[in-house]
Amino acid sequence: MADIELRFHKDMLVLSAPLAFALANQGVDMETEAEYMSLVEPETMRDALRLESMAGAQCLVAETDICEARLAHKRMEDRAQELAQAAISHARANAPQHVLCEVGPCGLPLDATSAMSMKQCAAQYEGAARALVEGGKEAMGSLAESEGAGFDAIFLNGLRSAADVQCGIEGVRRAYAGPVFASVDVNEQGEFDGKPLAEAIEVLAKADVIGIRSAAAPEAIVEVVREIAAATPKPILVQVSVRQATAAEKRRASLGAPIPENPYALPDFMADAAVALRAAGAQFLRACGEATPAYTGALAAGVFGADSIR
Repeated sequence: MADIELRFHKDMLVLSAPLAFALANQGVDMETEAEYMSLVEPETMRDALRLESMAGAQCLVAETDICEARLAHKRMEDRAQELAQAAISHARANAPQHVLCEVGPCGLPLDATSAMSMKQCAAQYEGAARALVEGGKEAMGSLAESEGAGFDAIFLNGLRSAADVQCGIEGVRRAYAGPVFASVDVNEQGEFDGKPLAEAIEVLAKADVIGIRSAAAPEAIVEVVREIAAATPKPILVQVSVRQATAAEKRRASLGAPIPENPYALPDFMADAAVALRAAGAQFLRACGEATPAYTGALAAGVFGADSIR
């Protein structure tokens, strides 16, 4: 497994899109069946990731949302390591350049003024990281000692607040020595958790890669990327959230008409966004939401063979 840190500030890299939309289209109830799919339908998961890899994603994102509090809702809190091993194995089966393990919000109520609440929240992320490390070793088998953990980075995604970001990064660092990506959701005004993103950049900068996820138009996301680039030298990840276009929107888009309410109505629009985001300073790109492999492919085509600007 290549060391992703060696590529920071060098190559433009595209992450695979989340699998939820593709699996839901196949009839999978993602609210109740996502974890079971990873355990009992490995070929389905591997095939979905294979399409992303074929589209051009150098980094496959393993579905490892395994914080104990979240798994407890599905009575699977004692299977975190098993889920980690399965998800990492699915990604590695496609021989990607890099594997990232995605962990979402732990789900515990969080009071930023309470030391106990912060401690409990951080412990959730620490537990997930430990399960990933052990699951990664199991996925690697006899290669574990010589080639590392079986994945390149832990990817904290969709964290709810600056306090959640702090807990997530601190918790993961206690159990994992590799790179940490941390991403938050940003609205069309460039705000995170109802506040200017600038207020959270300091805590986000404790991660190795700073990320944002947004459904805003490319121009708005570009401004946020420039703000982050001006505030920190850390590599930047941008996740562009896609909504599938209606038939009417597709017709308008095919005629070249702007669609402000759905700026990514066609995958082709994503290629232009990729060029603009690279110019603003982003290095890692990902299509998410209702994105298909075609959107991943458009991102990959937009930055094919390019080095990062920063």
